[in-house]
Amino acid sequence: MAKADIQIELRGGEVEGGLMRFEPGASLQGTLQVTPEGDIRCNHLYVRLQWRTEGRGDRDEQRVAEVDVFQGTLQAGMPSSDGFHFTLPREPWSYAGHYINIIWEIAVIFSIPLSPDLRYHQPFILAPRRGP
Repeated sequence: MAKADIQIELRGGEVEGGLMRFEPGASLQGTLQVTPEGDIRCNHLYVRLQWRTEGRGDRDEQRVAEVDVFQGTLQAGMPSSDGFHFTLPREPWSYAGHYINIIWEIAVIFSIPLSPDLRYHQPFILAPRRGP
């Protein structure tokens, strides 16, 4: 199974409770750095902007935007860096409740032939700034 060290740096927001918080409609910029432990042949390396629900009841998720940042072979031990940019939607806002949570995240998906996809998720908060 393919393994890699994956780091995502998000810019354009502010730190709140250990996560980056972004205003609805704002610009989210980021950098993805991948250092594979072994060679990884990728049909595609996607960076996705998406949200999902957790909690009681049916699960829901929606892919808002996607960028295909790489196709080819990532070489073992050789860091690869790619930038990405998304304009965030106005809703739904991040929410942590008793019965349901809405979680926004940047997802990194390695589409690997004849093998399970390698996935990584970096959550963030999408919500307007609270009072003064």
